[in-house]
Amino acid sequence: MNRSLLLALLMSVSACASAENPNRTISVSGTGSAEASPDRASLTMSIVERDKSLDIAQDGAANVTAIVLEITDGLNIDRKRVDTTGASVRPDYRYNRETNEQELRGYIAERQIKVEFRDLENLAKVIEGAVAAGVNQVSAPQLYSSKQREAYREALNSAANDARANAEQLAETLGMQLGAVLQIDAAPRPSPMPVARGAVRAMAMDAEATESYNPGDLSVHTTINVIFELSAD
Repeated sequence: MNRSLLLALLMSVSACASAENPNRTISVSGTGSAEASPDRASLTMSIVERDKSLDIAQDGAANVTAIVLEITDGLNIDRKRVDTTGASVRPDYRYNRETNEQELRGYIAERQIKVEFRDLENLAKVIEGAVAAGVNQVSAPQLYSSKQREAYREALNSAANDARANAEQLAETLGMQLGAVLQIDAAPRPSPMPVARGAVRAMAMDAEATESYNPGDLSVHTTINVIFELSAD
């Protein structure tokens, strides 16, 4: 028997075997979510001082920074969680239309302060005190939870149940029987700072009442893809 004929016979046998035992599968997705109460936060603030004198601009930014440190010390916030190393100085130019030249008006000194909170009750106090001290830029606080890993696993469990329910519905509709799980693909665990459903009212520069700082729950969402075996009823 020549080689080409043997190959043709083998391919024919393989095709028959596949027809007798078709690989029937179904691929579905499942989504799940869980919530966790925020118990930690990260806050970034900036002090921007302008003056004709570079020294005065730098001193002004440094003085406000020192007051903020006094506030955090008074709230027993560990200095390891307060970063004041961000600093920059740049010239402040203004365009003169009469001379068509840039004129040096002075200097801009900027200091950045980042505070990590383990007690959210201190968040409002630091913001209020910092704004009163002269901090003129406050970013929206980033909220996160120490229970995020547990929330992610809860979301995974919900997504798995959703995927199975979707597969069972499809199998029943198509007159098939759902079999074993062949493959599972889960989305990566979310970053440590998921998006908050409710915001902290921390951007008001007119020092609102402390009671107005109300964090909402954090939501963790995930998706999984699952491949199931199928068999005829």
